[in-house]
Amino acid sequence: MVNDPRVTTLLGRLGGLYRDPARVDRDASSLLKSSVGIHLTPGISPLVQNNGDSSHCLVLQGTIAIFFRGNTYQLLVDIYLSPGYPIKPPVSFVRLADNMYLKENHAHVASDGMVYLPYTHKWDQRTHSLIEMVVAMSSVFSADPPVFTRAPAPAPQPPPAYSAYVSSSNNNNNNNNEQ
Repeated sequence: MVNDPRVTTLLGRLGGLYRDPARVDRDASSLLKSSVGIHLTPGISPLVQNNGDSSHCLVLQGTIAIFFRGNTYQLLVDIYLSPGYPIKPPVSFVRLADNMYLKENHAHVASDGMVYLPYTHKWDQRTHSLIEMVVAMSSVFSADPPVFTRAPAPAPQPPPAYSAYVSSSNNNNNNNNEQ
């Protein structure tokens, strides 16, 4: 398989960040060309680690398909390949579109959108792949979507219309007082 030239170019810009850039290139390119990754785009973005350290790394951003109640939905995700990849698993986040909210206390997504999957928890660089990870993510999120939408609040109703009523008897009294 020919590597995706966008990934190759980005890895060149990242210099010697990865121990095995050929593997990173091959894995990312394979995902981008697969049916589950065709709506992802490669880029470079900072990833902040739990210890507060930050480093720019390859990120695959876009949507993955989930299937819920007979419908297909596109879920926004960011998949970071940290400098420790492929020894360390990818770090993924669910991102929110307009009017979307994260489901509270979701079993696989933290309040910051970070994804926790059994597949990545048991990551083994020799047997695991980005494609299989996205398939696992799609499967888990199809069973229990991590996001939902709220119907917009109804617009406030205008106050009831009223008409000003001026009593003609008051006007006559006022006119009589003026004379």
